[in-house]
Amino acid sequence: MSVLGIGRSSSIRLPSLRLTWTSGAWLLFGGVLLLVVATYRDYGVTWDEDVHNWYGVLVLDYYLSGFTDGRALHWQDLYNYGAAFDLTAAILNRVSRLGTYETRHLLDGIIGVAGLIGAWKLGSRLGGARAGFLAAVLLITIPNYYGQMFNNPKDIPFAVGTIWSLYYLCRIIPSLPRPPLSEAVKLGIATGLTLGVRVGGLLLIAYAGLALALFCVWRLAEQRSLRLPVRDGTIGALRLLVPQVLVAFPVMLLFWPWAQLDPLRNPLQALANFSHDIFPFPTLFAGTYVPASDVPWEYLPTFILLALPELTLALALVALPAAVLSQWRGRDRSRAIQYAILATAIIFPVAYAIAIKAVLFDGMRHFIFVLPPIAVAAGLAFDHLIGRLPQGWARATALGLIGVYGAGHLAVMAMLHPDEYVYYNGLVGGVEGAQTLFKTDYWANSYAEAVQGLTDYLRTEYGAEFEDHQFTVAVCGPPVSADYFFPDNFVFSKDRLHADFFIAFTKDECNKALPGKEVYRVERLGALLSIVLDRRELPPNPVTAAAHQ
Repeated sequence: MSVLGIGRSSSIRLPSLRLTWTSGAWLLFGGVLLLVVATYRDYGVTWDEDVHNWYGVLVLDYYLSGFTDGRALHWQDLYNYGAAFDLTAAILNRVSRLGTYETRHLLDGIIGVAGLIGAWKLGSRLGGARAGFLAAVLLITIPNYYGQMFNNPKDIPFAVGTIWSLYYLCRIIPSLPRPPLSEAVKLGIATGLTLGVRVGGLLLIAYAGLALALFCVWRLAEQRSLRLPVRDGTIGALRLLVPQVLVAFPVMLLFWPWAQLDPLRNPLQALANFSHDIFPFPTLFAGTYVPASDVPWEYLPTFILLALPELTLALALVALPAAVLSQWRGRDRSRAIQYAILATAIIFPVAYAIAIKAVLFDGMRHFIFVLPPIAVAAGLAFDHLIGRLPQGWARATALGLIGVYGAGHLAVMAMLHPDEYVYYNGLVGGVEGAQTLFKTDYWANSYAEAVQGLTDYLRTEYGAEFEDHQFTVAVCGPPVSADYFFPDNFVFSKDRLHADFFIAFTKDECNKALPGKEVYRVERLGALLSIVLDRRELPPNPVTAAAHQ
């Protein structure tokens, strides 16, 4: 045991306290949950939330009407998605007094905490209690995960379902080819809930098939005969893949009305739709606007690399070669397959998106589900490095430096609050260095603060007479991101030219669309996110306005 009490054992020794890594993890989850409860009202309404909220309402109406209200079957493009989150939120909003989006944000935040627990359990399964604790810490300190776990109705629930499915699959691997039925059912439920958010959860069935195939290949190498691998493969398919699919698909269908119309063809059609989604607008990458349908191959890897804190990025980059080296020296079949599945869950989705030239926009938002596996891989590498550090001053010094870095990173996250998701790491100069090169607040999360800034500005101007006046406000992008927070005397206007005020984010330089007196700026760490313009004293400029509509 070192002077810090941090060794290979599963506990930290303090003078009068014995705190295990497991109990430390639960303290972490409790602390994050309290933080969620304390701050969920701080977050704005993102671009997608309005349509997702109505999708959940329509799916609920579909069931309450006895399947006769079919509006959910053709609601915009969301019929391509399952409504596991949206339906749950719609049900809660029938009884919640928090407000429509406040309820959704609290639910999403709690689901995000469940993702931390999933990363901890997977890390603990693969590397022990300390590795699991480190995986959870590294995940919660990824701003692109933490910042979006309050108001991202698709990608966070999907990421959480993915990490729990990977956990159950890795639990099953040591018992191949005859896993207990209860374990296969748990995997099926987790897979079904993931599919109930997005059809991309089909990957989880493929991962289970890959695990079984690797097991059979290993058996072939051991036996030098096809008989046993074929037998084990058949048994494994019946004991793993069949129960997974038979459980997952009913769970998926429970939340996905459109898939119920044709349980085989419609999910596959949705998968094809998403692989080549239509997004007819250019997207900002490295300071240049490029077609979303023809982004450079490095688009997605670049955003993932820049979204990770520097320590997590460094650990993740060394995790794969370290795992290969450790398994090259060892003969642990189950651990090798588990590592292979973890690596596949990180690398394959990104490589596949590059290979098929998928339509990509909003950075790595659609690939948040790779962040929990990355955190687990980084946690395993972190645990290994700590174990290799010599006891005494060398370990104390290294951990002290890491602690200083961690404190600085947490300070950055605090200063970004509640816009943590706009984070970029030091490789590009942080969010300030990235603001002209990459998208920052593409979801208008900052509009809630912009509305409050405008309200305070007008209260200062009119004093006690503020509520006696009515003001028209135009918004660039999603109106709900602003007008949900309007006081009663603010009226949303579609007419930018004649509105009293204009709220605009920096996405696609919308903040430069109209002239006006700037009365409020939402900024984080030197980066401008959105502005409020007072246009009451300015004549309309039809040419400028038309050019930016």
